[in-house]
Amino acid sequence: MKSWFVIVVLLFSAILWSSTYKIQLNWDDFGGECNGFVSGTIDRDFGFVSGGGAGTALDGRLISLGEGRSQEAKQVFLIESDDGFFTFWLKDKFTDDDFGNDPGMIAASKPLIRIFRDGMLMQQISINEGSGLTCRVFSLDAVTGEFEKDIKFYPKTSIIVGKIFDAVTGKNLADADVVITEYTGESRQFRTDESGIFLFDVEIGLHELSFSKEGYIGSAISTRMGADETPREVICALSPEIRQYRIVLTWGSNPPDLDAHLSGPHPRGGNFHIWYRNRILIDGTDFLDRDDLNGYGPETITIYKPAQGEYLYSVHDYSNKLLKKSKQLSRSNALVQVFGENRLLASFPVPANQTGNCWRVFRITTDQQIEAVNQILYIENEKNIH
Repeated sequence: MKSWFVIVVLLFSAILWSSTYKIQLNWDDFGGECNGFVSGTIDRDFGFVSGGGAGTALDGRLISLGEGRSQEAKQVFLIESDDGFFTFWLKDKFTDDDFGNDPGMIAASKPLIRIFRDGMLMQQISINEGSGLTCRVFSLDAVTGEFEKDIKFYPKTSIIVGKIFDAVTGKNLADADVVITEYTGESRQFRTDESGIFLFDVEIGLHELSFSKEGYIGSAISTRMGADETPREVICALSPEIRQYRIVLTWGSNPPDLDAHLSGPHPRGGNFHIWYRNRILIDGTDFLDRDDLNGYGPETITIYKPAQGEYLYSVHDYSNKLLKKSKQLSRSNALVQVFGENRLLASFPVPANQTGNCWRVFRITTDQQIEAVNQILYIENEKNIH
């Protein structure tokens, strides 16, 4: 009897934890014709499928049934996985960067997207307005089942679009110089507009970006345009020139709230732990220059008067502080940069595909060396991040 009970429990557990997500796309033929795309990552593998034809990716866990293969919808996609992070995109079939170029066609087709989990309707999204050749609709974390509606239009496909901020004030930086170097070695230059925005048309491959502005410390990052040719977003926070240590955190739109934590020696004895809920003054100065609550950052800490001892810098995912299995921090595209002596001293991208809400990034040793820690773990109480 006991063995049968164990078998039943195991079967029930398998059913409970095994999920199939179905995405159905319909549109108004009189307004235009859409094409859906689902891109996803599982561990370190990336793949995508297009709704225009039948196909699979990510070892068969991401599926397009192909157009006209279902009576329920014009295009149908399946995600058969309890792991991974997926994004749903829309493009118009007959307008792109080279042909047609009508930014109103996606909205004119009035797309309707339904998302099901194990046969139950999770969300229904209709899009009736917006302008652009590409539209990001939603993202899905298959680990937690967390769904985020994020309708955002982009002017083109195959672009890198970014924004530059002042790391201390958070204000947009106009007239900053951005240089992109293609994988071929060719370079192009752009200057940000009054909103701090820049945009490059790019080919598939790896691209290096460098940023500069008079009175600021230069910075550089790299990004890749994938075969899905969906837009890539880049955020850069330039630090005003400074001789002390300045630590700058930036990330993507999700999660909305990451918090910087710094612990170290207090000049008057003992130790301090600074974060948004503990903004203590050290010799009359607040080390936390800027706290951000709405995604992207920057979140900035400056060590104005370094004392003798060891410092530890960490990042806490406040938005997912109660989710032990969350990978949102690891998927946030977070970047920590350390400046000092009027130059970039170190750069730390968040480790990929790890579970946890706390990223221990680096330490500054007693002999002023910056040592990487790069460990993601789960912390129940943010007071213990030190």
